[in-house]
Amino acid sequence: MPLPDQVSLLCRAIREKGRKEAGEILSRAREQADRILLEARENTQRDFEERVSQERQSAYQHAQQVVSAAELKAGKQVMVTRQALLREVFDKAEKRLSVLRNEPGYPNVLRLLAIHAVSSLPEEHCWIQVRKSDQDLFSQDMIMDLSKETGQTVALLPEPVDINGGCLAFSANKKILVDFSFDALLKRAEPRLKELMANIQK
Repeated sequence: MPLPDQVSLLCRAIREKGRKEAGEILSRAREQADRILLEARENTQRDFEERVSQERQSAYQHAQQVVSAAELKAGKQVMVTRQALLREVFDKAEKRLSVLRNEPGYPNVLRLLAIHAVSSLPEEHCWIQVRKSDQDLFSQDMIMDLSKETGQTVALLPEPVDINGGCLAFSANKKILVDFSFDALLKRAEPRLKELMANIQK
């Protein structure tokens, strides 16, 4: 039978062992709890970052859609404005040309247009055709002057043409037409005018 001191020592040893094991268990439990807590924090942080990232991406996409819609609307408005401006410019040009027909300088303008038209034809003989009210401007002297300046034999077609001013020039067989009427001149100027307006808007 153990002695009282030995029993006491044995009890103390058992308690020490129990305390040590309990300490180890607690230590392991704390480590595990810390690990679980750290993982939970990391998962929470990751979830939060993913949610923030998704929300940012969603907000960015929405902003892009708003910007794209605004740009499209602005582009359409610019196109409408350009068309309106182009129409206004052409209306003013048509009015100016209409007024020009009644000004003293019109016969000279008509003469210059006729020279350009005739010079554009490849043949040596050609016809000039003008509106009824302009036929009187093409006197025999003016026809001779045109022939001299262009190096071509020019003749005036007796039939008037329904144009708003300017002239038409035909080859001798009337298969080639050069249109120097005011309408044609405006139409030919349109692409250049559109290009200029496009550059102004940039």
